[in-house]
Amino acid sequence: MEIYYYSDPTSSDVRMHHMEMQVPEKIEGELPWRWHAEKPDESMVDPIWDLKTNGWVENDPNSKTQIIANLQDKIETQAKQLEKVNKDQSNTTQSLTTIEQDQKDMQKQQGDMLKLMALMNQKLSKPTDTTNGGTTTNA
Repeated sequence: MEIYYYSDPTSSDVRMHHMEMQVPEKIEGELPWRWHAEKPDESMVDPIWDLKTNGWVENDPNSKTQIIANLQDKIETQAKQLEKVNKDQSNTTQSLTTIEQDQKDMQKQQGDMLKLMALMNQKLSKPTDTTNGGTTTNA
């Protein structure tokens, strides 16, 4: 397995600035465009291949591609955060809907109980007949 390195310094995708490529065999002759056999220095944060120096250099943080790449990273981060917020909000909305339904069910049950208690109170508050030797009977 041979390792080569691909570099597209104009790409807004930072991963394309220095990508490791594994191939099953050594490539004889000229390498494909933007492929390089030399590994970039480990100390570099964002190495790109420079045609003027014919070697790896650190990408200028003020270059257009670097600015675009940084903005894209920020957009992706904010999109993930927004997705999480939307998911959390959806879960909260679903929980509130469940609570509201439970409250409605409980209010209905309380109403049914009050009706039943009122009916029982009516039956219990009817006058009683005490003419049977002191025993009370409901009419």
